[in-house]
Amino acid sequence: MIFTIVFWLSVFLILWTFFFYPLVILGLSRLRPITMRRTPYHGKVSMIIAAHNEEGVIAAKLDNCLQLDFGDADYEIIMVSDGSTDKTNEILARYAHASPHLRIITYEPRAGKAHALNVGFAQSSGDVLIFSDANVILDRDAPARLLERFADTRVGAVCGRILVRGRGDNEIAGESLYMRLEGMIQRAEARFGNMVGIDGALFALRRELFRELPREWVLDDFALAMEAVLAGQKIVYAEDARGVEEVEASTANEFRRKARIIAGGYQYLAWFVRTGKSMPPAALFSFFSRKVLRWKAPVFMITAFVTNIALMTDYPYNLFFAGQVIFYGVALAGLLLPRLRNNHFFYLPYYFCSINGASLVGLLRFILKRQPILWEKVRR
Repeated sequence: MIFTIVFWLSVFLILWTFFFYPLVILGLSRLRPITMRRTPYHGKVSMIIAAHNEEGVIAAKLDNCLQLDFGDADYEIIMVSDGSTDKTNEILARYAHASPHLRIITYEPRAGKAHALNVGFAQSSGDVLIFSDANVILDRDAPARLLERFADTRVGAVCGRILVRGRGDNEIAGESLYMRLEGMIQRAEARFGNMVGIDGALFALRRELFRELPREWVLDDFALAMEAVLAGQKIVYAEDARGVEEVEASTANEFRRKARIIAGGYQYLAWFVRTGKSMPPAALFSFFSRKVLRWKAPVFMITAFVTNIALMTDYPYNLFFAGQVIFYGVALAGLLLPRLRNNHFFYLPYYFCSINGASLVGLLRFILKRQPILWEKVRR
């Protein structure tokens, strides 16, 4: 009896986080969409960019920043080089007097992205903070589109839309599909008013919601955006505030990136539980359904497989077990024979198992405290 309960509970939680929750939130967003005010922003804005060893992109990023349109806002751009050891600081020095709006901060030794953001915040004066990754090129009007959303006092954070441009092999196709689905869910959550999390490559936050980040925190962008939720304010999705990030198509890179994200997610979850923080019920529903359950999905997958073994002598559990074996067998074939990944029949099971394998690694890193706080450049 216990095996039956555990099996079906595990299957339900997997289906809920990957299938039923997206359908539910899409339905709710159509039944009860919220309306947000949008007007040009007239206050002070600080754009903060943390960089480490970005010699290949930093000049293009600065050129892009100097051409951005902040609308009617008074703005400053703060570039923070976190202990860069390549030619990043040398390139930054050439831009020292490029604009009265630009401030460049360099320091040694390297201390991590969370520290770099703290340093940038300490030197900023904006009532709204915009954060952007060093390897993301923004549309000229992206800042103005982000800022428009702060006309609504219910809005605490705004997430931009990052378009991914592939480079290299075709192995990242699953990531493209994954990101499209993620974007669809984010937009639905935003329409319903319970969006949780952002794309750290481009987002904005009210100044009063920024809190100093512990150096050991991995998901600094997620933690900052969630301050809006914890304060009872909303995160909204600005689909027209766009940027482009060029990716190196590598599943190995993507595996490392996702493992790091999951380790950071568990770190945040532990902090959330330990501090007794609370959030509005709708946001908690989405946080649990889309974040926590997805982080734990590989545990549910293992549990479903193991309990299915104990039940496989009975119908229909023998069919379920056969289906699991086929699914994981196809994924394994995709792993061992890369050429098969050109076929979606092999690639989708392979990619699904890959991202959940990364989630399992992230969980183990969190438990064993083996996740480094210093971020490495993993081109998405």
